[in-house]
Amino acid sequence: MQSSNPAPNSLWKKLFGEPIRAFGIVSALLLTLLAIAPAKNHFSEWRHYQNGYLRLIRTRGDAITLQRHFQPGIQQIWHPELGATDRCTTCHVGLKEASLTDVPAQPYRKHPVIPHATDQFGCVMCHRGQGAATTVEEAHSSTLAWEQPILPARYIESGCGQCHRGGLESTPQLNQGRALLARYGCVQCHSIKLADGGVMQATQDAPSLSHIADKTTREWIFAWLKDPQAYAVSATMPNFKLKDEDIRDISAFLIANSTPIQGDTLGAINQKASDPTAGASLYGESFCSSCHAVQNAAGNLVGGDVGPELTRIGNKAKPEWLRAWVHNPRIYDAKTEMPHYRFTDQQVATMEGFLLAKSDSDLLANVHLDPATPEQIAHGKSLVMEYGCASCHEIGGIKKPENFAPELTKIGSKSVSQLIFLPGMAHTLPDYIAGKIRQPRAFASGLKMPQYTFTTAQIDALTTALLAQNDRAQTVPPSLTVPVPPTSHYRPAGKAGQIMADLACFSCHSINGRGGDMAPDLTWEGSSVQRKWLEDFFRNPGTLRPALIRRMPKFNLSNEDIATLSDYIMTVYQDPDFDRDSMRESGYSTTQVEQGRQLFYSKYACQSCHIVDVKVDKGYIGPTLTSVGSRLTGAWIYHWLKNPQSLRPGTVEPNRNLSDDEAEQLTAFLMMQKGAGQKEAKK
Repeated sequence: MQSSNPAPNSLWKKLFGEPIRAFGIVSALLLTLLAIAPAKNHFSEWRHYQNGYLRLIRTRGDAITLQRHFQPGIQQIWHPELGATDRCTTCHVGLKEASLTDVPAQPYRKHPVIPHATDQFGCVMCHRGQGAATTVEEAHSSTLAWEQPILPARYIESGCGQCHRGGLESTPQLNQGRALLARYGCVQCHSIKLADGGVMQATQDAPSLSHIADKTTREWIFAWLKDPQAYAVSATMPNFKLKDEDIRDISAFLIANSTPIQGDTLGAINQKASDPTAGASLYGESFCSSCHAVQNAAGNLVGGDVGPELTRIGNKAKPEWLRAWVHNPRIYDAKTEMPHYRFTDQQVATMEGFLLAKSDSDLLANVHLDPATPEQIAHGKSLVMEYGCASCHEIGGIKKPENFAPELTKIGSKSVSQLIFLPGMAHTLPDYIAGKIRQPRAFASGLKMPQYTFTTAQIDALTTALLAQNDRAQTVPPSLTVPVPPTSHYRPAGKAGQIMADLACFSCHSINGRGGDMAPDLTWEGSSVQRKWLEDFFRNPGTLRPALIRRMPKFNLSNEDIATLSDYIMTVYQDPDFDRDSMRESGYSTTQVEQGRQLFYSKYACQSCHIVDVKVDKGYIGPTLTSVGSRLTGAWIYHWLKNPQSLRPGTVEPNRNLSDDEAEQLTAFLMMQKGAGQKEAKK
């Protein structure tokens, strides 16, 4: 039988019918295939960039040096501990060349200065992308086989967060993002586990709602839930976009569920009417604005953010509650950061009148609520549980929910195939995270995540912090991480400790690693100051830094309390590295004092930052030194001059590496600055 398709058989016979011809054809095919590989390599993208680099440096003055540093071929950095491989420097060949700062184009631009060598961690640890790739498309973009494209530059600090568990001076955006996660209650609903086994803790101090009826009205609760920012523009509480009937029922439940606290309300105080300006004066003298902000006439917030905004406090607080709070805030909230001022009855009445006058007649004008029904109260309770209110607030009878919202421990490694993107949104993880923060309920109906009022910069910061929460951050070897300094739980003991807790000293001051940074660290205060000055300061705190707005308030302490605090501070808070009494407080020779004056005003120009002579000196950066000889000990001044950072790490005071003689001469000059006796000391 003849073949129905003789053409293929004929072609095969013609090409391979004879052994010699077959050998020749196979050899030609093999040579062609062997030639493709070097040809492909010759015309590869990475070689194109290397050739471009060589052309770039050819005309430069340092061409010989740059040519000598250049290494041709594929370059690779491999970190087996990190499981990271990258060949980025194959194309980015000029990363280490300091002289290429004037080159604007990638991939030849010099890498910005960073604390690490570029080959210490490679590139993908911070920039992401597919490190093993040798083409731009595969290295920088998402592909069917790779979902981690290179990070946009604005999120680059997220890479630092994989190893650095705490804040860094050089990563302000990452620091801000982490602070926002803690401050705005994100971690109250979303658990974020840390590589050391702990969880990210909230710094938000949401008020207890267990006794809310003593403090405010149902009408105010309604207005607050309707729009928290309408009451306080700085409110960290988000808007849950609730329907009016749901807000009505939640407010009904909270009031009905509230239980009173004995002593947290105070009857009217019969005092003579004070001058209309007395309230503003007392508010200012108490430095309330150091912690509380108020909107001014221009709509700008003025004041601190430690405590709540007080712009419309008169709409919120019941007079009887406000009186009791100003009189002693610890009765209502034992852990509050608000100090107990020990105001007199007249001062309480004056402050009450001043604060109640801060109100907005429009805030509650349209809030009209009928008495609540049992059904509304029951529905309100179910809504409180449904929206997870107890995640942030203490609410009587409601348990804090667990696993209320998705865990975010590894959100920075979330596969885009598991995400739902909005129409028109770029299909990348950073775009998803930012979009979810910006409009959380746009992604699906029935979502519970509330609407925040974050700015674009805050959204970028939050996205940066969340991108740092990825698989690699959980697996980085401990040897390559920088842990957060351990949290201090220091508490002063005895009667002094009780007074310090009552005054909320840790809200502003740090002692032994615990506390705020608004005011000086007091860890070595007993070695620093003279006792008489300390006692006088407690009676009437004066300013040491005229340029600062935040000041130490007057707490109206009794002589007994002052003695107790002074005894404790002078005894306990001493630097173990030197004796407080090792330098004399007077008796320095005229020659030493004059030599110190010359050093102060001429060689070191200390008057640039400090004031000794109020008529001549213009230094407002550091504390005034007009009475420093009556305030500080000679030993503290001497050791401070020798090495300020050893006594107060982070201080802006420079270490001038003074000799022992110079330090003693400057100490002699400064110890003669005793305020009233200053003129005599200068003669």
